[in-house]
Amino acid sequence: MRTRFVMILLVVWLTTVFFALGALAQDAITATPAPTPTSSPATSLTTTITATVNTGGVRLRVRATPSTAAPIVARLTDGSTVIVLARDASGDWVLTPLTDATVEAGWIATAYLRMHTPIGMLPIATVTPPPLTVTPVVSPSVAPFVMPTAIATPAPPAVALPSGLYGKLAVPVFDENRKTYDVWLVNADGSDLRRVVDEASSPALSADGAMLAYRRWKVDDRGIVVANVDGGNPWRITDKLEDVLPSFSPDRTKVAFSTYRWGDRKSRLYYAWSDEQNKVAWEWGAGGIFGEDPFWMNDGRILFRVTRPERGVEELWSMDGRTGEHQTLHYVTGSIRAPAVAPDNRTVAYMAFTGGNWDIYTYDLIDRTVTRLTDDRAEDGLPVFSPNGEYLAFVSNRGGQWGLWRMRPDGSDLQRIITLPGPVDGRVEFEPEYLNHGWLEEQIGWSW
Repeated sequence: MRTRFVMILLVVWLTTVFFALGALAQDAITATPAPTPTSSPATSLTTTITATVNTGGVRLRVRATPSTAAPIVARLTDGSTVIVLARDASGDWVLTPLTDATVEAGWIATAYLRMHTPIGMLPIATVTPPPLTVTPVVSPSVAPFVMPTAIATPAPPAVALPSGLYGKLAVPVFDENRKTYDVWLVNADGSDLRRVVDEASSPALSADGAMLAYRRWKVDDRGIVVANVDGGNPWRITDKLEDVLPSFSPDRTKVAFSTYRWGDRKSRLYYAWSDEQNKVAWEWGAGGIFGEDPFWMNDGRILFRVTRPERGVEELWSMDGRTGEHQTLHYVTGSIRAPAVAPDNRTVAYMAFTGGNWDIYTYDLIDRTVTRLTDDRAEDGLPVFSPNGEYLAFVSNRGGQWGLWRMRPDGSDLQRIITLPGPVDGRVEFEPEYLNHGWLEEQIGWSW
């Protein structure tokens, strides 16, 4: 009995000592406000550039500064759309405004975003890190974020498509002396012909005319490249020379292309994000979709052709550009190359080999009618519609010299735009035959 009493007294004494020490410790630690980070003067930024969070399901951490060591100030749900205001110098982080947080804005790692506009179009924000001061606090707190200085790039104003002949065209031209292709730009009226990219071909223009995609032939820089329309600020989005014939999505966030990178050398359809430089190509479904000559229509569908050598025919198909589903067979014929769709998503122009040479045809996706537009002994090919659908441009070697021509969609009002500085058909030197298909694996682009 005496032993139990002694044990109870010991427990009571230890408890008293514990709480006394806790009170002393609490008095010894004084909460001190966290230092406010120093940064350059705040600037009000406005932008319409957005991105989609892509984490695979988990929530994305938003940080106070562009660093994985910075405090987390918010979390974003996978699949949500965010506004991006600026980027850091490396392009690894972007700044986004926050509404349901204790700070005005935070930084997101671009590795977990799908940018809807190339990241290079964002202004660069400069951030001065706060001085490091170690002060004991009771509860960690996040200091308010001050908007860093950045030079805002205004969004381009919406432009109504005018009637008539206007815009610019991108054309591949083969240099017979250097034995390689170059990409040239020319205004639709034939003025200001200029070479914008060396050792490149298969040019495509974005719908807004701001960006250029092409196939790069340079030995140490192969693949699909996206750049400003004048060839500046290039970034390579794939790294295989077998990747050919790029086509921008309507919002220019993706680039579809055909490739025969597989060992069987059969052409498949792939896509890549236009703002990524990690050279990753994506398939629509396991094993990809067999097809060539993709053309991304402005209603979101992709038109493409499928070759059936066992039957001696070629087929015209379309599919949902987002999912690869809803694949629809439209047309079966003996020859199709370089299909291009009018802005009304109804008329397809293409080149076909008939009567010993190539000519231009159109196919109506609704009426299912075929119209022959050219009937010349020369080679006519690589058709493309003007942005307003009022004209068709194509290349031809009429008169013995390659040139850029245009006509109305019914074949009338045929005129030469300009004589090109070289042929469109050529074989790049030192490249194997399976890579060298000449102008049959080329295209031209037309945008405003």
